Amino acid sequence: MKKFSFKRVMACALAIVTLSTVFAGCSNAAPAANSQAATGSAATSKAAAPKTKVVFWYLWSGDAVARIDKLVKEYNAQSDKYEVEALSVPDAQKITAAISAGNGPDVTDEFGSDVGKLASAGVMEPLDDYITKANYDLTDFIPASLASMKMNDKTYALPCNVNFSGMYYNKKLLKEAGYTEPPKTMEEMYDMAIKTTKVNKDGTIAVCGFPDFPNVYYLDAFATAAGGGWYQKDGKPSLATDAGNKAALKMEVDFRTKFGLANVVKFASGGKYLDPTDPFLMGKQTFRIDGPWMGQNIKETFKVDVDYGVTFVPYPKANPELAGRANASSSMLYVTANSKNKEGAFDFLSYFVGAKGQVDFTIAGGDFPSRLSLLKNELFLKGYDTDFYSQLAQSKNLVYVPSGAKNGEYNTIVNEQTELCMNLKQDIDTTLKNINEKGNALYK
Repeated sequence: MKKFSFKRVMACALAIVTLSTVFAGCSNAAPAANSQAATGSAATSKAAAPKTKVVFWYLWSGDAVARIDKLVKEYNAQSDKYEVEALSVPDAQKITAAISAGNGPDVTDEFGSDVGKLASAGVMEPLDDYITKANYDLTDFIPASLASMKMNDKTYALPCNVNFSGMYYNKKLLKEAGYTEPPKTMEEMYDMAIKTTKVNKDGTIAVCGFPDFPNVYYLDAFATAAGGGWYQKDGKPSLATDAGNKAALKMEVDFRTKFGLANVVKFASGGKYLDPTDPFLMGKQTFRIDGPWMGQNIKETFKVDVDYGVTFVPYPKANPELAGRANASSSMLYVTANSKNKEGAFDFLSYFVGAKGQVDFTIAGGDFPSRLSLLKNELFLKGYDTDFYSQLAQSKNLVYVPSGAKNGEYNTIVNEQTELCMNLKQDIDTTLKNINEKGNALYK
């Protein structure tokens, strides 16, 4: 299922932007060599010709706009060949429609999970020839993040960050229940979740031990950690045959059955994600599946006194070799297929996702960089939980969702069926059977 950066989605939802100032047609770029350093910094051109325009539309908004403005200004200052004009357009459908109509940007961004859909629609320009021509170094990217940018052996985008899930835990609640260490296995986690859940006299939940909130992250994270997932490496669906998928669903169903579906739902509905009413921020949730931005929210955004730690999402007791298994997803930049300045678009793209660009935008914004070399960056190391996430970024068990044209449709099937199961309206075996049959029909 689709992964995303919460901060980015919220920024898009809050922005008010119109397309009444849509850029006019871009100047044609002269086909010149584009040499890139290994760090990804765009080379300064020796050309004496006037700069050609590169139009950049992006989905970010809010406080990200100032960081992008700064990045664009610095790029323009160091390039005597291209001049980037940037505009926040936080509506992916409008951007795609504009590209299809021939009046879109030269370069834009999206979630990596949409590479298959966009590439299949002919919206994206393959980057392999540009990468080769520029001798652009890809070896510094986190492998799973880079691999998710490809489809049918072609590279369609490059990642500007990476997101993955860890399991946050409340040290105080565990200590009160007699535990001094976080769980390593799923079985240990479930036992701790049961023992740390506190109920009121009427059966409603006062403290939830299970990572049921927000459940948008729970299922995928545990299915992956248990060796499952909804996709095979070739981009086709696993068709729900993995034991890990069943194990993840079983824990959710067992917990909701034990404490009552209505009580669990009522507890979750009483709080909002990353809000003063968020149960983990209030000290009322033992375990939480979340991303690298969580520490900054706890310590800086909300400044709450929660004694927390973060560890790998637990693996099944019988499979210790799965330790550190997690799904990596990214936001990415791509050159549009009908760009009027493809050389310039790639030059700017490569700068944005390069070391300098990711320091100024990704790390400065509290997100996790997609380059391994930046795990030693001084600014990055000043962030929260960097030791843990650096370990996770280098895990041999880091995986990704392969790009495919029908991923979106398949995700809808998975979401609809698993929601029925988690709401106790459909048993686990029927859920997996339905996903299998509907997935087979979709990919037939």
